[in-house]
Amino acid sequence: MAATLFSTSLSPQFLSLSAKPNPATPSATAEFSADLRIFVGNLPFSVDSAQLAGLFEQAGSVEMVEVIYDKLTGRSRGFGFVTMSSVQEVEAAVEQFNGYVLDGRSLRVNSGPAPPRELSSPRGPRGEANRVYVGDLSWGVDNSALANLFNEQGEVLEARVIYDRESGRSRGFGFVTYGSSEEVENAISNLDGAELDGRRIRVTVAESRPPRQQY
Repeated sequence: MAATLFSTSLSPQFLSLSAKPNPATPSATAEFSADLRIFVGNLPFSVDSAQLAGLFEQAGSVEMVEVIYDKLTGRSRGFGFVTMSSVQEVEAAVEQFNGYVLDGRSLRVNSGPAPPRELSSPRGPRGEANRVYVGDLSWGVDNSALANLFNEQGEVLEARVIYDRESGRSRGFGFVTYGSSEEVENAISNLDGAELDGRRIRVTVAESRPPRQQY
């Protein structure tokens, strides 16, 4: 089966496995129903579209694969999408690969339309909607270290560690802001419980106000 690879930019990278005689067109994903599309999170950063396609072919016929890359760095953002040929194959793939360990990482696999509903809201999400709260931070973690970790899950707009005004020491938590709620969901799924500077961090959706304010 011949695979045609075409990419208009580093984000995303498309791998079309369909044999339909419609040559390179970046909008090929529009040919397939959203019910046939699978979200794959917590991907190892070394996995490309061809490798992801090879894995999911074990569950059925793969029509298209997209691994999402950061536009600036060209690095994988740790998630992607797989389009199968039938709903039955989608169900089989989710059953087979959700929790599947690939290169040391447990995949998060679910079906359904990719963008969360708030992304298509005409008003646009508030700042808090795209912000995560990060707790149990090591005292040595600063804004840069926080940004470096969370950049692996999406484009970080702001990373801020909260410091005590009097002592200048970290209060052990901070906030990270993304450009989309999909990136927030990906960060929570992949980084909640992850280890940073020797401590397991806690990652949740940020509340409209900081959890507790002490002065």
